[in-house]
Amino acid sequence: MGRLDWINLVVLFAIIAGVRCLRNVTLDVVPELVERGQQATLRCHYILDANELIYSLKWYRGTREFYRYSPSEHPATKKFNITGINVDDKNSNQSQVTITNVDFGLSGNFSCEVTVDEPTFSTEQAIKKITIVSLPSSRPVLASERSRYESGDILKANCSVPPSKPPVEFSFTLNNFPVGQTNARQEKIKSDYYVGSSNSAYMDDYELQLGELSIELKQSHFQNGQLNLRCIAQIPGIYRNVSDTSYLGTGLREPVPERVTLGGRSSTIYGSVLTIFCLCALQMLLR
Repeated sequence: MGRLDWINLVVLFAIIAGVRCLRNVTLDVVPELVERGQQATLRCHYILDANELIYSLKWYRGTREFYRYSPSEHPATKKFNITGINVDDKNSNQSQVTITNVDFGLSGNFSCEVTVDEPTFSTEQAIKKITIVSLPSSRPVLASERSRYESGDILKANCSVPPSKPPVEFSFTLNNFPVGQTNARQEKIKSDYYVGSSNSAYMDDYELQLGELSIELKQSHFQNGQLNLRCIAQIPGIYRNVSDTSYLGTGLREPVPERVTLGGRSSTIYGSVLTIFCLCALQMLLR
């Protein structure tokens, strides 16, 4: 075997050894749910065999590198200016990078690329998709058209939450059972209506997400003459919140004025009191 063949064989064994020395490269994001304006820490995990060293660990957003760790260089870390990516130096090192004040534009694929030192310089990469979300800033608010209903009435109610991305899905329950088809929409209203203030500083339009319910009530909907209505706002797999319960009773008829009988003649209580008042006034005038 010639010298060149021996060199090729050594390189081949080195390549095989290099592939084996770097394995199980994975990428985690903490927290898994990244809210707009908050920070996210990306952690790259990998396994090296004994006596193997890292040549570099590179971080990408899509195809653009924004952070690098190279222990053989000085300084060992380097940042690349990418719009919207703010790296926290104090919380970034040889295995992780922290990004602060994230915005919607960062949603997409992030990756870490690990390269081992010579002789092989073998490389492995892990990719993770990150979605930046904005959750509602307060719990759902439930409002019904009336406070009392009877069987056969149309129950109309709406549920509102502040804006979010992605938008929420609404559902309603009556006495803990799902009911009705829900229509959802975005709407701008005067914020003083929403926050209960008439101050002119709060008169700008305020955007809300609204879920609307309209259902014909049946006797089966009532439980001991009561309707316990609730609203649920959720983003599947991300967010879920429930409104306070609205306690709706059965309808009441207007009371009929009571009639009494005095001296064999029918008269209302109101008429009797008025007569006595007039007689007293007449006596005072004749004094």
